[in-house]
Amino acid sequence: MEPASSTPPSDSESDSGDDTVPADPAKWERRDVVRCVRWVARKFGVRAPRRSLLPRCGAGLLALDDHAWLQVCEGNSAAARIFSAYVAHAHASATGRPPPAPLPEHQATPATPATSATALPGNSFNI
Repeated sequence: MEPASSTPPSDSESDSGDDTVPADPAKWERRDVVRCVRWVARKFGVRAPRRSLLPRCGAGLLALDDHAWLQVCEGNSAAARIFSAYVAHAHASATGRPPPAPLPEHQATPATPATSATALPGNSFNI
């Protein structure tokens, strides 16, 4: 689910026929929180927190710190990092702020320097 009113894959448990959510998590209502959490869980292959553990609105999600996310995700640190990062990135994108740093597991690994090809005597080509 992209934060900007895009439509996530359909979900049979959807609260209504409209599966879009506002771009800014600060404007999410309960049903938006649930839709987004389900989508992130499917997209990133993590277990969705139980509804009873989720805040009632997007502003509540934004207020969660790392420890609170860990509680919401029932001790699953990978899920807590993914949900927290997704909400932070969506909020930054919607408000025009710079995005937070990517999760370490999603950062590009530095490329190893390419071995420079050395021409052997008598094997150089002029083009």
